[in-house]
Amino acid sequence: MAQATDISAEDVARLRGIITQYFSSRALYAAAALDVAGALTGGAKTIDDLASATGTHAPSLYRVLRVLAASGIFAQGDDGRISNTPLSELLRADVPGSLRDLVLLFGDETSWRSWEGILHAVRTGEAPFEHLYGEKFFDYLQGHPDTAAMFDRAMASASSTTNAAVIEAVDFSGLGTLVDVAGGIGSALCSILSATPGLRGIVFDLPHVGERARAFIAAQGLAERCEFVGGSFFEAVPPGADAYFMKHILHDWGDGECAKILAVCRKAMGEKARLLICERIVPIGNEPSSAKLIDLHMMMTNHGGRERTEKEYRTLLVTAGFKLERVIPTSTPWSVIEARKSR
Repeated sequence: MAQATDISAEDVARLRGIITQYFSSRALYAAAALDVAGALTGGAKTIDDLASATGTHAPSLYRVLRVLAASGIFAQGDDGRISNTPLSELLRADVPGSLRDLVLLFGDETSWRSWEGILHAVRTGEAPFEHLYGEKFFDYLQGHPDTAAMFDRAMASASSTTNAAVIEAVDFSGLGTLVDVAGGIGSALCSILSATPGLRGIVFDLPHVGERARAFIAAQGLAERCEFVGGSFFEAVPPGADAYFMKHILHDWGDGECAKILAVCRKAMGEKARLLICERIVPIGNEPSSAKLIDLHMMMTNHGGRERTEKEYRTLLVTAGFKLERVIPTSTPWSVIEARKSR
């Protein structure tokens, strides 16, 4: 058994840092919710001016920003004024690749209360979200349009880097039509279409997403090449496309539901069609990985939802009548799994 003398001061400090990590994430949430970065768009401000602009108590706001500045999120100059940094700029709502909505989503009551139920999840195998709110996460979104809109914005903004990496890694040329299954408002598909002249696209998602998706597609100038089709991927998806793309979808569901989704896609696909699945892949062993953390978030919010290893995806695909042909790494934590019908 390890004795206290066997543990270095560095190890103790590292464990203490893990213990208090949520202090920083809650400070980040407060800054995002108050739009501190937006208030600093015009340049550095004194803490009193910044508190006035954000409707806050200046000494308390300063203590929050002091914590964040230690991580390079905001900075205090020698004159005491607070300014944005490259990291805090990502908390502005009006910049490309903004992460503000993602911070708000993960800091929202629905996420925070779900994580408070981690012991319930470990003891019972149930998702705390469903235990607390009495319904599945995506059913909840349909009845709470403000949260649903925040979710859509968060997924769209957080995906901008991933979209670019997927486009760099995967050759979409030569395809006639691409269906983005559960494509949300169409951010990923529109990025692919913009980079692939001649390609046509179909965003497929639940009907209630349609109004926001059509508006987004039109705003990208792609209404002539892209359409929205509403429906459920447990029932049918648009048939006859050259490829079917799913990004961050299967991780929301257990193996049984994934098998149903894949079976529906398989039924719609021609013999030469490709299935492209963009997901984090959990590495084997003890190495750090964002996939392992997001896997826990799935456990908190989506019953059955999980991140998977390459072996688990291979098994899932084989069971549904697919052959995993290759895993394409990207410059991000996500990979693209390419599969075709096996029979």
